[in-house]
Parts: sequence; structure tokens; C-alpha cells
Amino acid sequence: MKLNYSPNLLAFAVTLACSTVSTSLLADADVQGRITDNRNSLLAGAQVSIPELKLRRTTGADGSFHFRQLPAGTYTLQVNYLGAAPQSQILVVADTQQRLADIKLLSASNSVEHIEVVGQSGAISKALNRQRNANGILTVASTDEMGQFPDSNVSEALQRLAGLSVERDQGEGRFVRVRGLAPDYNAVTYNGTQLAAPEAGRRAVALDVIPSDLLESVEVNKTLTPDMPAGSLGGTVEIKSLSAFDRSDDFYSATVEAGHNELQSKTSPKVSGVISKIMDLGGETDVFGVALAASFAERKFGSENVESGGAWDFEEGLEEFELRDYSISRERLGVALNLDYRPGNNNDYYLRTLYSRFSDTEERQGMIVELADPLFAGDTGEAVLIRSLKQREETQSISAFVLGTKQTSGDWQWQLEAGASKADEDTPFNIGAADFEREFDEGVGYSGSTILRLTAPAEAYLAEGYELKEVEMGDTYAKETERNIKFDLSREFTQSQGTMLLKSGAKFSQREKTADEDIWLFEDFEDLGVAALSMADYAGGQVDYGLGTMGQAVNSNDIYQLVNSLKRDDFVDEVESRINDYQVDEDISAAYFMAQWERDNWQLITGVRYEYEKRDAVGSRYDAINETFSANQVKNSEGYWLPAVVARYNLSEQSIVRAAFSTGLVRPNFEQLSPAFLLEEDDDELEAAFGNPELEALTSNNFDLGIEHYADKLGVLSAMLFYKQIDNFIYEADLAGRGEYADFAVAETYVNGGKADLYGIELNAVHKVSGFGNWLDNLLVSTNLTLTDSTADIEWFDDGTLFSREVALPSQSDKTANLSLGYETDVVSLRLAANYKSDYLAEVGDITDKEYDVYADDHMQVDFTSKWTVQPGMQLYFNVVNLNDEPYYAYTGRKPYNFQYEQYGRTFVLGLQITNW
Repeated sequence: MKLNYSPNLLAFAVTLACSTVSTSLLADADVQGRITDNRNSLLAGAQVSIPELKLRRTTGADGSFHFRQLPAGTYTLQVNYLGAAPQSQILVVADTQQRLADIKLLSASNSVEHIEVVGQSGAISKALNRQRNANGILTVASTDEMGQFPDSNVSEALQRLAGLSVERDQGEGRFVRVRGLAPDYNAVTYNGTQLAAPEAGRRAVALDVIPSDLLESVEVNKTLTPDMPAGSLGGTVEIKSLSAFDRSDDFYSATVEAGHNELQSKTSPKVSGVISKIMDLGGETDVFGVALAASFAERKFGSENVESGGAWDFEEGLEEFELRDYSISRERLGVALNLDYRPGNNNDYYLRTLYSRFSDTEERQGMIVELADPLFAGDTGEAVLIRSLKQREETQSISAFVLGTKQTSGDWQWQLEAGASKADEDTPFNIGAADFEREFDEGVGYSGSTILRLTAPAEAYLAEGYELKEVEMGDTYAKETERNIKFDLSREFTQSQGTMLLKSGAKFSQREKTADEDIWLFEDFEDLGVAALSMADYAGGQVDYGLGTMGQAVNSNDIYQLVNSLKRDDFVDEVESRINDYQVDEDISAAYFMAQWERDNWQLITGVRYEYEKRDAVGSRYDAINETFSANQVKNSEGYWLPAVVARYNLSEQSIVRAAFSTGLVRPNFEQLSPAFLLEEDDDELEAAFGNPELEALTSNNFDLGIEHYADKLGVLSAMLFYKQIDNFIYEADLAGRGEYADFAVAETYVNGGKADLYGIELNAVHKVSGFGNWLDNLLVSTNLTLTDSTADIEWFDDGTLFSREVALPSQSDKTANLSLGYETDVVSLRLAANYKSDYLAEVGDITDKEYDVYADDHMQVDFTSKWTVQPGMQLYFNVVNLNDEPYYAYTGRKPYNFQYEQYGRTFVLGLQITNW
């Protein structure tokens, strides 16, 4: 792996870690142990402390804790875990290493019975314990908690958490927003390695590619510390894979299910399984772990759509709209294989792998209505109707591996890790649009506002009379690779004034994004001698369109047969095929230093990170006036300092105050950086459209302040204030009339703006009902509400005069909320969950006129899940997704002006899960 970097960065990081000298107590021995429940499940997030030494540890995913180099003596070992009674025992430290017997916790509600961390309560308990003991502001979804909702992918699982919401595609969660910030402003990592993004123009990772079955947990860090790589303003989504050592013994689980969508009469199967085993190796006991998870799901569903695309003249009416009917089949395949080797007590070697493939086959039958003159609802007139077909199979894949080691020697610990991720998106030869046209002199219009319904003569719905106009075919491929290597070094100092942890490290990464597109335009079929020009020659069955009538479908096989009979090379659209091809290479060198100090009820983390980036972007420039192509290459570099201070104060064992200042960094999207340049002339006026490789990264100053109160039995009340000041906000602008584009009529590109502000509050409450002595003690209530607001200024020139207006940040909802009601016994588990987000700015339609801004309407979806324990280790479940049949609606300026309306129907799932508890 070729990595270009300056050796001075590593020397700087290591020197800082080693240069601090402190007087430590006389250290004699290490003490290790594990915390478990009654089923021997390992409990992550438990707090283990030694009050006499003012030392505190939080158990990891494997339930373990480790106190290093303790002085000889007799101490008290205390354990605190939400849902369990506090526990303490005498600890005698001599001059030899100790491995304590597993500590099994008792139930908080019954001081005799041991706790069992299973079901809804157990899942929430695991998440809340990890959040309570986190250094910063952390939100966690464990694999158990994900299983309490009918969520098929990572994105949908995260929508249940405070401050998070999702952007959907065809009704399925796809991208995650953190605190109202768009998905491209958040980083996604897999065991510390940043995941590559499959889509050509984006950095945002489509999390619907990854099945939730493959994971141990997903954590969202909302505060950034210096040891975290830059790449986010809102938060970092950390996907953690399972390890065999996360279980106390061999483990397996298998799931089979079948689903059905209301809009499709087809069955959607799913099967998944997890197995882990701990083995002896090299004469040592229980030192080698293997964990394997696999998942396959096929979902067949449909959606029905009508949209104007913003084609409104508010004074005269609607100019154009389209009816769309989708038939969709999606397949998800995921595999994760993880290996761990832990010889001795201070050595850890590990391999983490992930492969996930998402295949989306989509056929869209459409009716495009081009009105000769704008019309209001109820009026009719002249129009061109176009029957349009789009058909494609798109496959996205994400793969990742992380190979590393952690080594401990006395108070020193170091970690060396190499990681790589690859993502691609492949859409082979596909029908971009096959259009059949017919003109109508009168009788065409529409009714309604939110749902536009076509008014047309009866013959508009027949295949006869429509003539083949053109067929556009496409073939696109995008790939992104990310490779990195990092080294971290830390040392802990135990003093009478508290415990100090110094940590330093360096990371070097290379990212490469390539995009390749080929377009063919087949037209003038009569001149080519094609006899079959009527839609009747290509017609299939009737379109089952629930928002009205569309008539017969266009048969995709017949269209493929037609274009394959022609010489493909004669129909290449050379400009479109070359102008969207590009490659962007980024090399990033980073180093950091941080210190973590703890004493009594205080914890303070401070430090700084430095990142230096070199970027090389290559694309094409096309001059339509002279009909010439030329290469366009831009190189640049930049360095960034990113300081942070994070503080935590324990008011009591139950109440915590958190405060943080951190700095974030997000690099521009690849579409924005693309060096493509298209120069044209229209009516003797110059027009240009181009990317901007000179864009600066977005940076932010982040402030957080909040308080959390945790109930001993199970529950939390929290409030978190946050404010983000964002510099170099990026938006699409027209530079015509200024600088080198003073003589242009149009010069569309992306530019850096000034400042944008985002602020809000997160409220979260979880409560396990208790104390009634009846069925009410089986209830669990979980709710959260996030209130946000934002402002950003965008600018444009008109006749040499600079104008500006204020907008909200795209994708930022003022309100996002979740409410779930659970009921659970030893046999039955029921959960009803509602997810809500208010309307938000989806896109700036016309930079000069806010009336054409596009807003996504508020959205509330209700889901239901139920489980019946047939026998220990076997559960039958029934889920309903989108129980309230919530559609998606977007409007132009004001709600009556449809931009897009789409409905998906309900999905029903029946499944069986077997686990060796």
C-alpha cells in the first residue's frame, strides 16, 4: 500500500506522548475481571471503580475491565450498572497479576435474583450504560435493541435515537441525519475505518446497504475528540462488528422470515445467522475467537407517485407533471467474518471484515403531461402526453477490513492498525427513458393539489396513437477506495491528584473516487428503417396504478430487443458520456495529542488534531462553441488545526453534567469538486456549468451542554443544548456577471458562502414502569424530542448587483421525535413505535426566489413489532412496517403546490428466531 506522508508527523505525535513525566505510585500488579448477567451474557458499559485509588473503568464490549499496575494493598471494588443493584467486594492486591472470577450482578428490583439482560429492557439497559459512562455525548443502539424494532438496515435502526432522523428512498431509510445536518456532513466508520461511499457524487454512506443483522452495535458520537478522524460536523456513526469474545461462550442465532407489501402480490424472504466460537490455540485456553454473520433478504414492493418537479407558474398555473408507478425488487446480501487472537493478558490481535451488496431492480412506468399553456386545477387544454419507461438494475457494494493489534506493557499501551474500504455502484446498460408521444388538441388537465389526478380523453390511456420518439440508454460505474494506517500510543499516570491518561497518534490515509458514465441516444427511428413505431408494438399488461389510470405498460424486454438490433456505437452521446467522468485523489496525513484527567467526580479531555490534505482532481472540459474536449486538472493542499475540550462532572451516581467545545471538518462532495466544465452558446449568450475543485472544506465550532439523570432500576431523563457555527457553507450559485464570468448569461457552479448557524436541544426520556405489583410493571416507555433551527446566507448577482437571502440548512427539520410503548413478559413482547420529523428545506429551487424552494412535508411513520417466546431460545415474531400508510410529500413554496407525492403501503413480516441462550 503506497502512502505519501511526512515522517515528522509521527515523530511529533510520539514525542508528545513520551515527553510528559509524572511521579506515579509504586505499582505492583494488574487486576482483570468480567461483569455478567444470569445468562453469562457479558455486560458492556458497567462502571467498575476502586474508591481508595480514585480509579474508574468502564467495561468494554467483552464485559471486561483491567486495572494496571496497582500498588499492593486492600481495597473496595465497586460495580454499578443500570438495572442492577450496586455491588462491592474486597480486593486484595499482592505482587502478582490477578484474574478475578466473573462478577454476576443482582437485579435492582430483587436483591436476590440475578439480572437477565434480554428483551426490550435488556437492550435499553445495555445502550444506556454505555451512554452513561461515555467520555462525550454518545448515543448507542445495540444489536439487541435493533431487534426490538422492525428495522431491516442500519439507517432505519438509527432513526429511533435522540437527535437522529433518516432520509428515505422508496420508503426505506437510506441516509442518516445527525442533529438536523445533512448526511454528507456526518462520517461513517466501521471499527474505526472510514467507509467508502458507493454513489458517484457523494461522501455520504448509504446505510441501507448494510443489514443490521451483521453488527454488534452502532454508536453515534456527537462530540468530537482529537483521536477521532475529521470528516463530520454533526456526528460520527461508528459501526461496531461482533467479536467472539463479546460472548462468554459459544453462540449461535438463526432467523427466517417472510414479508408482504400491500402494493405487490409477492413474498419477500429473509434468512440470517450468527455463530461465534472461542477455541484453544498453541497450548493456551480460550485465546482464539471466530465470529461469522451472514444475511440475505429479498424485498419485493411497489410505490405510486405523482409529481410536478416544481413546474409551477404561480400566477398562471401548472406547466407539466408526471404520473409514475414503480415495481421494485431489492436484495441485500451481507457477510462479516471476524477473528481475534488474545495470547496472554496484554496482547490482542484482530481482523474485522465486512462485505455487503445491495441490488435494486426498478421498473418505472410513467405518463408525462406537457401542457401547451399553464393551467389551474379543473381547466383543460392542449397538451403532449408521453408514455415513458425507465428500467435499471443498480448494484451497490461496500467492503471493509481492519487488521490490527493492541499491546500493553505496564502503564503503556499502543495500537497499530491498517484498514481499507471499497465501495462501488454499478448500473449496467439500462433504459434511462423510452418515450412514446401523442398530441392532444384539447381535453387534457388535472384535478387536485397534493395528489394531482390526470384529466384526459379515453384514448389517452390506449397504446394506439403513441409513437416512439427516442430511447436513452445509460451505463454508469462509480468506485471509491480508502486505505489507511494508524498508530496510537498512550500511558496512564496514577497520582494523588487523580488519574492522567496521555494519548497521541498519527494516521495516514488515501482516498480515490472515480466516476464513469456512457450515454446513448437512439432517435429518428423511421430514418433507421424501424417499422415498429407504435406503442402498441411494445405494450404489455395494464399498469396497476393506485392514484388513477395510466393504461397499458411499456414492455422493457421489447425496448432492449430494439436497441440491441441497432449499432450501438452510432448513437453515443459523446458530450454527456465524457463530461461526467472524473477522478479525485485525496491524501491525508494527521497527528494528534490529547490528555484525559479524572479525579473524584470530574473528567476532563483536551487536545488538538492536525490534518494535512493533498487533492488531485482530473476531469474534462468541453467547449461546445468550438466542439473541442480538453483535460482539466486541479491540484491543491490545505492544513487544519482541530482543538477540543470535553468535560464531565458527576453530580451524583445518577446525575451527570456534560460540556464540550470541539471543531469539525467536512470536505466538499465529489460532485461539487468535479473538474468537469461545459461551455455552450445559446442565442449568442455564453453559458457554463462546472464543478469547483477550489472549494474549501466546511469547518465548525461546536458547543454542547447538557445534563442526564439515570434511574437505578432502568431509565433516563436528559437535556442537551447544542450550537454549531459553520464556516464555508457550500451552495449552488450562478457566477454570471462577476469576475471572469462577467460576460456570461449563465455560469452555474458551487461556491463557499459565509457562516451558517445551527442550534437546538435534545430531550430524551426512558422509563421502566415499576412498583405497581401488576401488569403495569411490564410497561416500558421511551421518547425523545429534538428541536433545532438554522440559518445560512446565499448570494447571487443580477445585472451586476449582489443580492442575498437567508435560508435554513438543507435537510434540517425543526422537530424530530420518537415515541415507543413497550409491553413485555417472559412470553410476550409488544412494541408500538412512532417516528416523526417536521418539514424541511429539501433544495433551493430558484436561488433568486424563495417561492420556488422545495420542502419535504412533515412525516410520521408508525411501526409495530410483536414477539412470542415459544420456548426458551425460540421466538416467533410479527411486524408491521408503516402501519399508518404514511406517504412522502414534497411541495414547492407552499403546501398546495405539489412537487412530489409518493405512497408505499404497509409491509407485513412473519418470522422465527432461534438463539442458544
